[in-house]
Amino acid sequence: MTTRSTYWGSKSILAIAIDVGTTFSGASYTFLKAGEVPEIYDVSGFKGQENKQSNSKVPSVLFYTPSGELVACGAETKKLRSRKGIRTEWWAWPHIFCFSPVKLPPGRDVVDVFGDFLKYMYDCVQTHIVTTRVDGDEIWSSLNGTARFVLSHPNGWGSHQQGRMREAAIRGGLVPDTPQGRERIEFVTEGEASFHWCIDQALTGATLKEGTRIIVADLGGGTIDVSSFLVKTPRPLRLQEQLAPQCAVEGSIIVTDRFVKSARQKLQGTPYSHEGYIETLREDFDEDAKCLFRASEDGGDDVYTVRIGGRGDDFEDENGLCSIELGYLNVNREDIAAAFEPSLVATVNAIRKHIAGRRDTHVFLVGGFAASPWILSETKRRLKAVGITCEVKRADSNTAKAVAHGGVAFYLDRNVTERTMRHTYGVSLQPSYNPSNSEHQARTDKLRTDPISGHTYVKGGFFALVKKGEVVKVDSIYREHVESEAYRAPEVVTWTQTIERYNGTRDNVTFTDMDPFAFEEIGWFRCEIPASAMTRRTGKHGAYYAVDFDIVITLGTVEIKAHVEWEDNGKKMKTPANSMWEDYY
Repeated sequence: MTTRSTYWGSKSILAIAIDVGTTFSGASYTFLKAGEVPEIYDVSGFKGQENKQSNSKVPSVLFYTPSGELVACGAETKKLRSRKGIRTEWWAWPHIFCFSPVKLPPGRDVVDVFGDFLKYMYDCVQTHIVTTRVDGDEIWSSLNGTARFVLSHPNGWGSHQQGRMREAAIRGGLVPDTPQGRERIEFVTEGEASFHWCIDQALTGATLKEGTRIIVADLGGGTIDVSSFLVKTPRPLRLQEQLAPQCAVEGSIIVTDRFVKSARQKLQGTPYSHEGYIETLREDFDEDAKCLFRASEDGGDDVYTVRIGGRGDDFEDENGLCSIELGYLNVNREDIAAAFEPSLVATVNAIRKHIAGRRDTHVFLVGGFAASPWILSETKRRLKAVGITCEVKRADSNTAKAVAHGGVAFYLDRNVTERTMRHTYGVSLQPSYNPSNSEHQARTDKLRTDPISGHTYVKGGFFALVKKGEVVKVDSIYREHVESEAYRAPEVVTWTQTIERYNGTRDNVTFTDMDPFAFEEIGWFRCEIPASAMTRRTGKHGAYYAVDFDIVITLGTVEIKAHVEWEDNGKKMKTPANSMWEDYY
């Protein structure tokens, strides 16, 4: 359980975390006020589902008119099922801006639609603050214009998805399209957010002892995200990421898809292969049979029933393979187990990789899919079968809201202070030619001589700033010294620089042609250095002017930030930071 300190900052802050999940979404927030210990509040009371006992998550659904006008979001879309329009649901796929909806409203792209849903969640936060606090109106009016946002995403997402999420937040009106507005948005992986939720809600002081490894498997609707951390010090709590987080597209909704695909094949050629029956089957399996499925020794049945029609629907085919009684399809437990199998394999394999033979390890399952009794029992059984005896626990409380709550805890606590780099990052520059360097000698066809200074350079150089596998401290700073082009007289220097990611497996890569297809540009920035910063120098062809500067990258929480530093008449200067929005760890 986290014990937070009193906040003594000069400005009050509203921080909001939004988790847009494949099937359900949630939001949490906190206030930072001088002299008060910050608390985390989970948004509840979503409209359209007031009759539900747990009202802290809302379906990730939007409903538009045929012309593209947004009518409703969340649970309120259910009352519009008989109305003509476009129902947009989300499917989270890593590596593309996933959230690829079934259908888009006319004139709107996927970023617009995601922005609409972010605005809906933002409005829900406002409603919760205003209606649950005596001073809610005053707090909202004074702080919402400077609110900070933490947006969560699957472990497998990167710079492309983060950039589009930030753009969606701008289109949704959460922040303005300015450098200051963009800086108010940050990202956290679902795995790390879930881990912070565990620290805040489920882990005891005895668990968080020095040298203990904590593995958190966030089993969500679309993805399974597994992260592991080593406790470096318990007080204050400092954690080191052990392995790069893993992500598999094997969440709860994928199990439903597999079951429906199998059932559809059995129903082929029967009166019940119509899409209306299939949709009824999907909904009932997703909400009932899948959630209740369990091991036989835990009271599981050999045959399960899944609703497909009404009480007057009875059917049995000639081979007895398809049997419907009173509107319920009879399903053998083997068929349901088969739908779960790839998701179980992905979960167990990822956990085994993160355990890596260590004994002092605790495994926690969180997320809505973790509520499945079959997932919990089978994960335990399969780990035990390969000799892994560490405890596997399902975190108590409503694990489905863990990511949003953990996103705020991440914002407040920043417990992860060291990360393991999953890639090599650096800059492409032209090193000065060194005739005694064998790599330079091998590239005489790539030499370039500056006509003003007379200096010779080698094209295609790569300078690694931080390497794959390195354990780096959060907010570490890495720099590379550069001399500008030569000029005959002082003038403004405009410098454009790209930041490169090396995805290959070779060690000590110093030129891009050593593994030419393994480099990827993740971002770039341009800066201007004034003429007053130039100094007079002497080269092979006489006097010239140039400026020395450093390219600096800072490793923050989930983003790389880059800027340039130089001296101007003895005074240190630097450009504003540019976010690369890359999941560098």
